[in-house]
Amino acid sequence: MRRSMAACTVLALGASLLVGGMTPAATAAVKSGATMALQAPTPPSAIPDLDAPGPAKPIDFPPDQQVHDPGQVTIQAPQYTRITQVDPRCSGFACPVTIAPDGSSATIDFPIRTHWIWPWTVYVAANDDAPLAGGQFTGSLTFEGATVDWTVNITQGVPGAFGGFVQNVPGGGGVRVRYVDPDLNAAAAGFVINDIITSVDGQPVRTSSTLNIALASKRAGSTVPVGITRNGTPMTLQYTIDQ
Repeated sequence: MRRSMAACTVLALGASLLVGGMTPAATAAVKSGATMALQAPTPPSAIPDLDAPGPAKPIDFPPDQQVHDPGQVTIQAPQYTRITQVDPRCSGFACPVTIAPDGSSATIDFPIRTHWIWPWTVYVAANDDAPLAGGQFTGSLTFEGATVDWTVNITQGVPGAFGGFVQNVPGGGGVRVRYVDPDLNAAAAGFVINDIITSVDGQPVRTSSTLNIALASKRAGSTVPVGITRNGTPMTLQYTIDQ
């Protein structure tokens, strides 16, 4: 009986020392069973280079190794980019991901208390309408009231050009296609000789100069609607711009 009481005393002393060595917040958590004090999410350490157009690339948000109550994560994509996929690496339970139709934002729902031990990976791609000069653009991630920024670098683009030869229509009525290179995107888009180009991405085209300016202001490889007239009939072709 005396030996048992001594053992209990040693265990109690050990537990007291363990709790006593913690911070006040951690001690309170142990006593009450509550979640430990939370930290703001850590922003990604790497800044990806995105081509426009180009494939999506992953961005990892490092875990904080803490237990979190049920809640929602909100992710905003940087300007001129779109979120294509989110992988929260949930294991053993479902955590639904919702991505906006245009990829401008996404959410992750955590229905149960979760130990965040794996990175959240967000896949992001640059949009075709990214500035030709490129640059750095910033998005955000909000979790439990804390917001952190994350950054992508959109690379400089190559100015676009028409994949053939054109000639001005008298009176500024557009430009007539005189030749289409069969190996370039203009032919794949459906341009044929004698088509009259009247607009690019909704902007009027009156001369070959305005056509060149309109295409050179956009990235080669991006796709835009081009208005034409063929045998007197207005049409629209989806043109992946040549360089």
